[in-house]
Amino acid sequence: MALILDAYNIIGALDRYAEAATGGLDAARDQLINDALKAAGWTGREITVVFDAHRGPEPRKTELLAGGAVRVIYSGPGESADDVIERLLDTRRGPATVYTADFALQRTALARGSTRATPREFADLLDELPVMVRHPEARRIRSRVADRLPPDTLRKLEEVRRRAEDP
Repeated sequence: MALILDAYNIIGALDRYAEAATGGLDAARDQLINDALKAAGWTGREITVVFDAHRGPEPRKTELLAGGAVRVIYSGPGESADDVIERLLDTRRGPATVYTADFALQRTALARGSTRATPREFADLLDELPVMVRHPEARRIRSRVADRLPPDTLRKLEEVRRRAEDP
């Protein structure tokens, strides 16, 4: 399931971006894109971040990051982020979750067969990321594959290993 972020809506709703915005709106945008990259890398989901640039003179612009795992779209003149998100929902082949606090956009997402989530739920998703993804400057801890596998899978692998040892 792909994730679509109503970027300025999320920036305005979450304290983590308000703090970054004290350094200017560019800093908040950069932090949101960075968070999207971390979330895409960890969850394996495609994430589209849509910024509302309808008042700017620039034409619509799309950037692909991390090999296309994160797509950043800046709407064009006279086109809102909501317009872009609605078009994305119309052209998507699979399910998507739209993160926004905009009630009208949430209703549109539901009407088009997608799910909706609030900015707070995006923050919760970020909080679920492992510490190393959330805070790359943290001290590195060795990680083993076995630490990330469910117990029943570990049990089955151990059975296979024992059968291989006993001919």
